[in-house]
Amino acid sequence: MITIINDFKTIQIALYLSDLDKKDTSVYRFLLPKLMTSHTDRLDSRMKMSLELENLYGAYFKIRVERFANLSVMSIILTIVDPGIVKDKELLESALSLLKEVLFDHAHFSKDIFDEEKRMLIEQWETLENKKRLFAQTRFYEHFFEGDLYGYPLSGTKNDLEKINLDQMMTYYQDVIKHSPIKVVVNGPIDPHSLTTIKQYLDIDRPCQIPFETKFRDPRPVKVIEEMTSDLQQAIIKLGYHFGIFRHDSLYNAAVILETVLGGYPESRLFKQIREDKGLCYDIGSNYDYYKGVLMIAAGVDQTQVQFAIDEIQKLVAHMIDQGISEDELKHAKAFYTHQIKSSLDSQSVLTKRAFIRDLLHYNESVEERLSEIQKVTTEDVKHALKSLILDTVYVLKGDTV
Repeated sequence: MITIINDFKTIQIALYLSDLDKKDTSVYRFLLPKLMTSHTDRLDSRMKMSLELENLYGAYFKIRVERFANLSVMSIILTIVDPGIVKDKELLESALSLLKEVLFDHAHFSKDIFDEEKRMLIEQWETLENKKRLFAQTRFYEHFFEGDLYGYPLSGTKNDLEKINLDQMMTYYQDVIKHSPIKVVVNGPIDPHSLTTIKQYLDIDRPCQIPFETKFRDPRPVKVIEEMTSDLQQAIIKLGYHFGIFRHDSLYNAAVILETVLGGYPESRLFKQIREDKGLCYDIGSNYDYYKGVLMIAAGVDQTQVQFAIDEIQKLVAHMIDQGISEDELKHAKAFYTHQIKSSLDSQSVLTKRAFIRDLLHYNESVEERLSEIQKVTTEDVKHALKSLILDTVYVLKGDTV
């Protein structure tokens, strides 16, 4: 169990259940937290669960399924108000009892709730093309991460959803509860007595023995994909760059600064040069995935300016690779990123998740040490990192009326 003691007005009790990321379990892992937190054997309807949470002074569950490199992680986080504020000595035990019930007390799942969750997910797939940005993101991932599980939907495919049945879901749940690595993170104003109580209820940690792998395929010749869709006012373009710098690499901090200067904040080159100076984009930005060693650029562009915008973005990146960044850009990027890290210390949810990831990846670096390492980054470090950028995939989604 990881304990973070601070003076937030709420207590977060988080359960992280990890497993190897696999195609044939994606649909199960996506549905399972929804089913577990929607009802239990005792609270056998959504309404009863909702009333139970309301009686706990508006407590709430937050669930998520995420990929971290080769791992799939389900999180179930229960947030309650500090019992000291409402002066209820029984609140913590009641919340812990509910969380334990959500985790373990499912002799069966409601068929009605299962069918409803399944139906809603199938409907999302059937209407995906109407959600243009999500559709473009999904299709881009399929091409950029071709042959890699990152290209496979977190929820599984529509075909996966249609095949799954309640008995299979129940069997998977029982296997997870018996064997899945589990990490508990508690974050909030916890006194020694409360901590003892939490450990009595949730002494359930099981270490993750799965080797953590950060890797991606080798670069390939640039793959260009252009697709058409109806009712799209602006084109969506996405560029995927093979980067090859991962979280554990010595150039990681330089890569973070590089991405910030390129497209990670309002003073970035993409925003200022492509959007403001040339007026080519309605929105533009970049994202660095340090588990896969890739950098991605996304933009919304006028339908008639697509190729020009792509060319200008590629020129900007090529110039940056050739010339590096200025000392002024380095200074401002460091200041922005430092501010982001310090600001995150005020977010309880960020601290909870960060504690889990640090434990999962065995990182012992303190925030102060992290900030110190960022300050050490030089323009030469960034130029060295830039040499790793190789354009890999260009994806365009355009309206069919162009």
